[in-house]
Amino acid sequence: MKDTSPPTRRITRRHERLPVNVSVRVFRDNAQVALGRGHDIGTGGMAVYVPLELAVGTLLDITFQLPYSRTVFGIRSIVRNNDGFRYGLEFTDLTPTESKEIDRVTSILKLTA
Repeated sequence: MKDTSPPTRRITRRHERLPVNVSVRVFRDNAQVALGRGHDIGTGGMAVYVPLELAVGTLLDITFQLPYSRTVFGIRSIVRNNDGFRYGLEFTDLTPTESKEIDRVTSILKLTA
């Protein structure tokens, strides 16, 4: 019997992502536009749910604080994909310190998953 289900899309990532659930503030043109939730964090980006209509390619600034961290991140990102109001963001200007802190937190998250 032939499989007629739609093909599944596999996303290849450069950086592993791990589940989180954090509050996210979204800014566009230096003005806060919405509050949302951050999910699936990795060194290269984050998935967020935010009740906004955002086009792929939109530049955003987001702020958030990860569990097990005192750092409040303020990161420039670009919308790479979306599924409804869930957006895949790629971080565009992580400092080495921010990158190291995200790596530290994700290594802790791996132990708790």
